[in-house]
Parts: sequence; structure tokens; C-alpha cells
Amino acid sequence: MLDGRGSADDCPVGPFVFKQGGNEVESVAGVDAPARAEATEPAAIEVLRTYLAAQSTAFLAQLPRLRQGHPEAAHRIRVACRRARSMLRTFEPLLDEEWAGGLSAQLAQFTTAVGPERDVEVVRQRLLAGFDALGDQDTGVVRARNLVDRLLQRESTIARESTLAILAGPGFHALADRIALAPAALPGLAAAGGPAGEALYPLVRESFATIERRVRNLPESALAQPDVPEPGGRPAGGDPLDNGAQAAESDDESWHRLRIGAKRARYAAEVCVPLAGPAAQSLAEQLTRLTEALGQQQDAAMASAVLARAAQTPRIVAPTAFALGRLLGAQRAQIARARWAFPGLWDQVSRPEHRSWLDPD
Repeated sequence: MLDGRGSADDCPVGPFVFKQGGNEVESVAGVDAPARAEATEPAAIEVLRTYLAAQSTAFLAQLPRLRQGHPEAAHRIRVACRRARSMLRTFEPLLDEEWAGGLSAQLAQFTTAVGPERDVEVVRQRLLAGFDALGDQDTGVVRARNLVDRLLQRESTIARESTLAILAGPGFHALADRIALAPAALPGLAAAGGPAGEALYPLVRESFATIERRVRNLPESALAQPDVPEPGGRPAGGDPLDNGAQAAESDDESWHRLRIGAKRARYAAEVCVPLAGPAAQSLAEQLTRLTEALGQQQDAAMASAVLARAAQTPRIVAPTAFALGRLLGAQRAQIARARWAFPGLWDQVSRPEHRSWLDPD
């Protein structure tokens, strides 16, 4: 299933407010809110409830816009769900497992159901821009563009009808009610009543360690220097799957899992911004660089899948098929170049100083 990022992937939402020693501190998830050094550190459960409240507010605010079909509404509501679900999973050792797991599963089911509407539009914009870059003088390019546009318009209509059906169902209304009440109802275990930093920071470290493991487990072929044409160029030998592109496609799942882990660590750092201030914000920003770069790969991989599907159209003529192949080759080339550049980015993101606040002693 498509899982597109969109133009403003995981944009920060908020503000959220919690009290420290009688002082209200305002924060925006992933932006800034330095903690007051003189304030009493809140309990971990207070910080988690405050973060969940921000996602609940964002979710409920987007519902009318989602029903009306606003282009960004599906993306923003899915981001709020992802943030809430990520928080519940990362900090689950501090929460009632059954309660947190139940809400997390409901959020996952909802985002999977409403996601395709936005995903199709993201891929459509990407591919139409790609065809436009190939020019409008080639008959094969024009025909391929029209073919892909029609295919994705049909899928967009189906996705929209599915979203409206979900929003009208009783299961969705139960979920909306639960999300509205979730911040106040969030049940914490005994450890969640302790100082926030003491309880939260080890779980943030653990989420970053997951990224490190997934980076180490990337296939060697995934980081090989690409031998691919420039964007828009004709693939070597006329075959967009030459030069190791087939091997690159087999690596897509590893990179997708890495992106999921990076997002979870990013959101975990965001939770701690009201505690650690600029230090936690800096880590979140570094992880945002990582998720954005990985998101570009994911978009190109999704676009490649659509092009491959379009190429299976019955009775497709050779010039149209070749134009599809040209754009497919360009998408795989972007992926290969991004993967080759990844180690340099990872060296910057993974510098120990970005995480020094997690080990204050």
C-alpha cells in the first residue's frame, strides 16, 4: 500500500502546555520550548499526557477539513495519529499495556484506511512533474502521462469514497471519542509517576539504538555507488532496470523499516523538548533531516511501483512503454543516489553530541 510523505511531512503540531512548579511552559512538538532550570521536573505521565493532548487536538481539528476533502487534511490527521501511536509504543513500558496497545492498534487501522487518498495525490504530483520534465514533444511521453494520470485519478476517487465511508461508520466515531478523552485517561504505571527525565530518557536512547541496528543491517548493495543516468536521461541499453536497479528494489523494505525507526526516535525526542529544551530539539531536528531524506526515497519507490503497474496495461504501445521506462529509470536513479549519499548524512545525524543530554551524568 502507498505510504506517501506529502509536501510537509510530519509538520510540527501544537502548542501544548504543561505546568512545572506552578509555571506554564508552552511548547510545539519538535520546535522549541526550553525547560526552566529552576522549575520542578514534572512526572513522566504529565509530559506524556501533554504530548498526547497536542495530538488529540490536532486530530480533532482536522476532522471537518478531512470530510470536506481539503488536500492537506488527510496528511495532517495521519501525522497526529502517527505521533500519538509512536509515543504510545515508545513509552509503553511506563503505561498500561492493554490500554496503550488497544489505542495504538485503532490508530494504525485508521491511518491505514484513510492514508491512500493523500498517498495517491502525492505520487500523482510527483509523476506528472516527472513527465513534464521529459517534455511534451514526444508522443510516447504524452501518452504515458495521460495513462498514469487516468490510472491515479481512478485510484484517487476510490480512496476518497473509502475515506468518506470510514468517517460515516460507527467505529470511527468511537475512535474519535476515545482520542478526545485519551489525554486525561492515559493510564501510567508506578514508574510513570517518577521524574520525567529519569523515566523517559532511557526509552529515547533505546529508540535511537533501534536506528543504529537498522543502519548496521542495511545490505551492502544498498550503499553501493550508483551507475545510473541523470534524471530524465534515457536508461543505459533502454532498460530502466539495468545497472543494479533490480537489486535496489529488493532493498526498499530495509530502507522503509529504517525510516519507521527514525520517525519513532524523532517523535520520542520531541516528547522531551519541554524537559531538555534546545538539546532535545536539536536531536529532533537531526532526525527530521534523516526522515526527510528517507521519505524522498520512499516517494520515489512508490512512484516506481505505479509506473511498473501502468506498464502492465494491456495493448500498450512501444513508445508509451518506453516513456514509462524512462521515468522509472529516473526514479530508481534518485533512489540510488540518495542511498549512496546516506552514509555522510548518517555520520552527521549520529554524532554523540546530539544525544549527550540523554546521559547527563
